[in-house]
Amino acid sequence: MAKKDNKVIMARNTIIAFISVVAIGILAFGIYVSTDLGAGEIAEENNDYKVLDNPRPRRPGDPIEVIEYFSYACIHCKTFDPIIEEWAAEQPEDVAFSRAPATFSPIWALLSQSYLTFEDQGVLDQNHSRMFRAIHDAGRQFLTPEMVADYVDGRGLSSDEFLRAFNSPAVKNATRKAERDQLAFQIASTPSLVVAGKYLVGMNNGQRRALRVVEHLIEQERAAEAAGT
Repeated sequence: MAKKDNKVIMARNTIIAFISVVAIGILAFGIYVSTDLGAGEIAEENNDYKVLDNPRPRRPGDPIEVIEYFSYACIHCKTFDPIIEEWAAEQPEDVAFSRAPATFSPIWALLSQSYLTFEDQGVLDQNHSRMFRAIHDAGRQFLTPEMVADYVDGRGLSSDEFLRAFNSPAVKNATRKAERDQLAFQIASTPSLVVAGKYLVGMNNGQRRALRVVEHLIEQERAAEAAGT
């Protein structure tokens, strides 16, 4: 009887430990998503952002570029997507937001080229969020271009049209450029944000904090341009 009781206690303790781990994980994820800059707090170089080794010069008067490096395979990119969409919609005309797909593996390369195909064909609105949901909510895998083509068939283009665009010189050139830029901007994780071609902002301190850091750097760029003129 004592042995049976011990097994029940051990099973109960295992369940409690598992629930505790899950709860801690949920709390940590919440902190990851929501951490923000406090009032009067300053964005710190090499903590909140880094200055790129070979920054790209920006001509006075040009919009301040903010580029999000992401992948459909990245769960943090999925959670960040509606946040960055809302943020981008609120930016003034002197800020230009865009996305660039990251390539860290053959599967990520396939998804990267798929994103650039959607962009080339003007069908991002019909397929961008669906790709995130398919992978992370439905557990769908995309291992070949044909699998992506079948999934997007009828969503702004046919499967044949997708494959033709996917293999076109324009999309292949865009893919090579994205890979070169990823190396130049020293992208090592996703999502990551590149500001004005010279600052790399990561998510180590939280997604919303990252956007506050981006806003700080944008103001810094505006001030530098105003001082220069």
